[in-house]
Amino acid sequence: MNSPTDLTGKRAFVTGASSGIGRAIGRALSARGCAVALCARREDRLRELAGELESSGGTALVCPADLADEASLVAAVNQAGTSWEGLDILINASGVARQAMLVDGATEDWHTMLTVNVLALAQVTREALRFFPVEGGHVVNLGSMSGHRVPGRGGFYSATKFAVRAMTEGLRQELRLAGNLTRVSSISPGFVDTELLDQYFQTGGDPAARYGAIDYPILQPEEIADLVLHQLTMPATAEVTDILVRPTAQKT
Repeated sequence: MNSPTDLTGKRAFVTGASSGIGRAIGRALSARGCAVALCARREDRLRELAGELESSGGTALVCPADLADEASLVAAVNQAGTSWEGLDILINASGVARQAMLVDGATEDWHTMLTVNVLALAQVTREALRFFPVEGGHVVNLGSMSGHRVPGRGGFYSATKFAVRAMTEGLRQELRLAGNLTRVSSISPGFVDTELLDQYFQTGGDPAARYGAIDYPILQPEEIADLVLHQLTMPATAEVTDILVRPTAQKT
């Protein structure tokens, strides 16, 4: 039987680490013995999380960046990769959601989603791979159920998440052609209790309103973090390409 992958001592770079799924993944990785580089715009939140992880005996590095600014994100990846002389894991958890329809949506909303959900993911991945070991690491992309079916009022957001699916498989194939055994995975959740839902439903940051907009129990960030750990700890000979997970009561 092939042995599970031990995460102790692995060096992980996590985008979107200031809140939601990215924050939960940062905690979960640290609890498994990873050194975690935390990347997002809100530096104060990153420092708060880093302090929490370090107080529990973990190793954390604050790498603030605006993922809409290529120079900023390149500098953040370089900071982590050079500080730790390499990276083993990349978690692309950053994302934005706007309910901007194709028939009348604002170009600014389309541009923001394309920049953060698609271009930044590609740019961070390209930069992080330069620091991966020759024997291969692991890239995990946070997708969405919207990357598998198109919701009625979120056609453009859905398009960006379909792109994440394509980039996940495209990267896997490119790496194999190059003889690189870095594993590439994604997770496609339905509704998760995060600030992204506030953006999508325009609830004004009220957590109770997230549930009001959906009206049934939704997934928690920690549940998605557990799935990331499942992917990462599979034996090196196994690659979980995508996990689709939705709240039990979610109809589509």
